[in-house]
Amino acid sequence: MLLFGLSSPAKISEKSQVDRARVYDSLKRLVKRGIVEEEPVPRAPRYRAVPPEIVFGKLISKFKNKIGLAEHLVQDLENLTKFQPIEINSVWTVQGEKKIRKLIRKFIEEAEEYCFLILTLDYSNVALREFEAITQWILEKLQKSNAEFRISMKISKDEKQFTPLINHLYHEGVKFYNWNSSPIIPFGLVITEKAYVQTYLSSSVPKPTYGYGVFMENASKSQIKGLYTLSMWVFTHLCQQVIFAKKNQTKTGD
Repeated sequence: MLLFGLSSPAKISEKSQVDRARVYDSLKRLVKRGIVEEEPVPRAPRYRAVPPEIVFGKLISKFKNKIGLAEHLVQDLENLTKFQPIEINSVWTVQGEKKIRKLIRKFIEEAEEYCFLILTLDYSNVALREFEAITQWILEKLQKSNAEFRISMKISKDEKQFTPLINHLYHEGVKFYNWNSSPIIPFGLVITEKAYVQTYLSSSVPKPTYGYGVFMENASKSQIKGLYTLSMWVFTHLCQQVIFAKKNQTKTGD
């Protein structure tokens, strides 16, 4: 249209090689949108394109107004949040083993000072894959952090497939503790200096299941203190520390 100037629908159809009926329909829509002007005559009007600076000038003006409103709204909301009361951390529930594993990984990756894990793994192939994943997360964390890691889990002498992973972590400075207080661990726990997730035994048949728990993020030191003390008590009173000899043989000691 800009190239054709003031033209009749027939000439526009001829020059553009578009069917005349489609040209008529298009011209009506463009006139309604203010992109094309129609000659004010009673019969056989001609048409021409509105100059681009006018068409796009209107669009630019509308967008600028919307952007201005959005910027004012953002500023108003930021000013409003300044007067919000300090939010008190709350404990939240979590259900499902996948969600619990995601939290475990998150806490391992975000730990700065320490990360203690009381793991509730059985000896199935699924549990082995889970422990392989946890091992990898910890090793990746230790490459860029000096955080202290301690792990308690039930280590069976008959389940040798876990030994190489435990050995690897042990020689990277991770302290291991063998749970020997009861056949089944009653709860699981992952705790850092500012967050924790605690899981509970929900079923013991056909195998122990821990699909429910509670967690807290951005906790204060006083909120973490109790679970920190519980972790250290478990390591000291309900477990034996695992020590690997140079020949990759394990022994336990206080």
